[in-house]
Amino acid sequence: MNEESRHTEIVHECDLDHPLEQVWKAVTAPALLTRWIGFTPSSIDASQGGIDYRIVETQAPERVWLDWHDPATDQPDSTVLIELTPLSPSRTRLRLTHRPGVAMQRAANDECQSPQALAA
Repeated sequence: MNEESRHTEIVHECDLDHPLEQVWKAVTAPALLTRWIGFTPSSIDASQGGIDYRIVETQAPERVWLDWHDPATDQPDSTVLIELTPLSPSRTRLRLTHRPGVAMQRAANDECQSPQALAA
């Protein structure tokens, strides 16, 4: 992790009362992943278009990498890493790390100006 990503990534952890295999299926099967994320690819009507996601890489049954992408650009808007750790035969820890891409970071920086910039 570099200095920039440490300040911009969002990390969320939760313990689930489900076995590792069931959680793995939920985060890698497209229909189940879509239900869990809460949107279908391109179903969000953002100003530049919808939002797509794609599974980039998996290391079953512990890690899956996703790119979230605005179809109007060439670069991923953000990368999401989902890591699963078995806690017991019936419990799994899910850790989600969301790293905004350059386009999202620039947009956030444009919206969040420093006090000096606002005073000018």
